[in-house]
Amino acid sequence: MRQVNGFKKSFALIACFFITLTQAQDYPIKPITLIVPFAPGGGSDLVSRIVANELSKGLGQRVVIENKAGAGGNIGFAAGSRAAPDGYTLTTITQNITVNPHVLKEMPFDPLKDLQPISLMVQYYSMLVVSPSLPVQNVAELVAYGKANPGVLTGGHGGVGGQAHLSMVLIASAAGFKMEYIPYKGEAPVLPDLMAGRTSMTVQSFGGLGQHVDSGRLRAIGVTSPTRVPQFPKVPTIGETLPGFQLAGWYGIAVPAGTPAPIVKKLNDQMKIALNAPEVKKALTEMGLVVSYNTPEEFSTLIKDDYRRIQKVVAEAGIKPQ
Repeated sequence: MRQVNGFKKSFALIACFFITLTQAQDYPIKPITLIVPFAPGGGSDLVSRIVANELSKGLGQRVVIENKAGAGGNIGFAAGSRAAPDGYTLTTITQNITVNPHVLKEMPFDPLKDLQPISLMVQYYSMLVVSPSLPVQNVAELVAYGKANPGVLTGGHGGVGGQAHLSMVLIASAAGFKMEYIPYKGEAPVLPDLMAGRTSMTVQSFGGLGQHVDSGRLRAIGVTSPTRVPQFPKVPTIGETLPGFQLAGWYGIAVPAGTPAPIVKKLNDQMKIALNAPEVKKALTEMGLVVSYNTPEEFSTLIKDDYRRIQKVVAEAGIKPQ
């Protein structure tokens, strides 16, 4: 009897394997939903639409964008993690999945367990700008000023635990000075106060700062990328003064945990093709983004590394979950 039961179990496993394999070979047979956890028109939305359009061609089915904004992305992230693990619901994920667990009291999903990474889409870097009234011309002078005037420097940011906030915490920590961090309701409201000298500095994406830097209303003193960027070749990297410093934000694609491996592979293969398409590369590069395909294993490692690094930064900065 035990031998018969053993045969039954083995047969069931083999049958399950072949059913999954057949489903993966036929996949996809209907349109796919791509949840974007932020409002239409933002960076993650625009990137997702560009990639989804190309991904549709390779998969032979429409990839339909569904925006589910709110709670720092958690509403969309959670919806994506709870979807059926059949490859028909993708989710755009951002670095917020590694930040939110450390700055928000309630998390409706586990970013390390409930999502299966597929691939990065892009990475992006930011620019450190100061008020023209601040008597510093570069990062070295900012460090000297911060050390000579502890607690005087202020940094405006669009939200606790966001890219700008964490960037400035890392800069101050690496440089060895103390400063005050001032939260605003978004990134845009920071700029008038910065131009008027009511706050000292901020870190934001190139796109939103370029015109203000070109006009002299803001002074660019560093970029968070590992090398200087073509858009602003005269602006040094922060790492030229603070060795080893670099910080990238990113957007990628994930599916619910438990999605069959053959479907994960097929999606990753198609992501590679989509991201290598000349028109996709051109569109994303013109937005100041770095096209960044990787494997599910590499993407998973990146997420875990970011999670641990941000956990440490948040703890050292004394940021309390809200």
